[in-house]
Amino acid sequence: MDRNRRLVCLLVLMSFCMTALVKSDCSDTSKSGNCTTGPKKISVWYKMKAQSGNQGNDVNFVTEMEESCNELPLKVEVQTKLQTGSEFIFPGSGITQGSDYSYSPYGGVVYMYKYTPDGTIQFIVPKNKSGVAVFSGGSAWDGVTQINETSVDVRYRVWCRCNLPTPAFESNWTDINVVDKKYLEISHGLGITPDMVIVQLRHGSTNWVSDIMGAMSTSETGRKKSGVIYGYNSRTVRIWAPNNGSLFHFTEGWESSHDKYMVLSGQVKVYVWTYLMNIKSKSIPLNRRPSGSDLEFRLPVSFDISQDMLHFTISPTDGENGGFYFSGMGSVQNADPTNQYGGVMYSYSTDKIRLWHPNLDGRHFLVYVNSKWGGGNHIQSSESVVAKVSVWKAGQICLIPKSKRTTPNPTTTQSTTAMTSRKRGQLTSLNPSTGTGNPSYQYTKKNESWYERSVAVPVLWLVVGGGCLLLFILISAAVTCLCKRNSDKIIPLNDEET
Repeated sequence: MDRNRRLVCLLVLMSFCMTALVKSDCSDTSKSGNCTTGPKKISVWYKMKAQSGNQGNDVNFVTEMEESCNELPLKVEVQTKLQTGSEFIFPGSGITQGSDYSYSPYGGVVYMYKYTPDGTIQFIVPKNKSGVAVFSGGSAWDGVTQINETSVDVRYRVWCRCNLPTPAFESNWTDINVVDKKYLEISHGLGITPDMVIVQLRHGSTNWVSDIMGAMSTSETGRKKSGVIYGYNSRTVRIWAPNNGSLFHFTEGWESSHDKYMVLSGQVKVYVWTYLMNIKSKSIPLNRRPSGSDLEFRLPVSFDISQDMLHFTISPTDGENGGFYFSGMGSVQNADPTNQYGGVMYSYSTDKIRLWHPNLDGRHFLVYVNSKWGGGNHIQSSESVVAKVSVWKAGQICLIPKSKRTTPNPTTTQSTTAMTSRKRGQLTSLNPSTGTGNPSYQYTKKNESWYERSVAVPVLWLVVGGGCLLLFILISAAVTCLCKRNSDKIIPLNDEET
């Protein structure tokens, strides 16, 4: 019996020590950790086909994000791949700009999701002949190859709070509309260029939410103009809504269970991450140059399309938003030659990234924000940017300890400015080459190598694991000696005493 008890005690102790070495299972989805993990949920691949008219799930698919966060996810990402066998992934979009109004081609897989515990997500692709599921712009855009595909596979990935480090800044829900609150500046007050910014848009008083993304915009007018643009630097996040357009819509050309779905007002929420180590990044200049191999290059590190995250931005080198960072898009929604437009499209594989951008002819740009957006505040038309791709390896991106941070302490007070008329020069912009840059590099000591920083987290776990193992050995030895000492004091009973 004593031997069995000792065995049970040892097994319990071993389980306790081994638990310290295992990554959190994210059972408490509302609590942030110190490091990234893989997604909480990765769906199966669903088949979709554009130009299918009103044929149900082919153009409009709704499903529940099972085993999700039980609250609003921190990050939702939709991945699209071609059914032709290509290895490249195209990110889905949280906005719609193209439509059948202009009869010019456009494309994309658009998604939105519910702000409720059931976690419903909806995918939509164009239903009529002008729209496709993935479109790279045709002859109006430069790139290494041209994409014009109607049939695709799509899936979603979800990160809860417990899957990501604690945001350095998280705003309140802030009102936005297309009339008198079409331009916002939300100050995060961190004094350092963020590693990642996510902006969520809640659709009016509904429970639907979409992710704002991209600097892709057009000179369309009126209700045909839709979407929300954002850019950020070391101090603030700028958000533009179209003047008298819509924040989000499914009108002509998009199939949805919501007939003529159009969002004119809503709320935005901003999340900012800084002070992270082990992010691997690469930057290249984009400007007026011939298309070709310069628009396809290797990622800074190998990429797991299921577990890792990829963050792509472009930063103008001039203008009122010089030094601000804008995110790219996964499909072209503007190729009408009669309009002005801008943006950068991208796709990625396990080791490469491909880029597409408009022909830079003086009317089309890499970043374009004209006076018909945000009440004309801080307009931009850039033909020169710095493109940056960052890979977040699951389990390796962790918060830098506060004692190691070399930048000013962040302020936590949210400051929001809403403007309806144009105001120039309110903020001094940072040039990407001279700004504070990725905080991963701010953490670097003069005598510390990249290798020493990259192994900091594994070495920490090794020390913790070794300590637990040593503790286990010491306690095991103590228990064994104690039990042996007690066994020597036991007096056997003879037959007469029983």
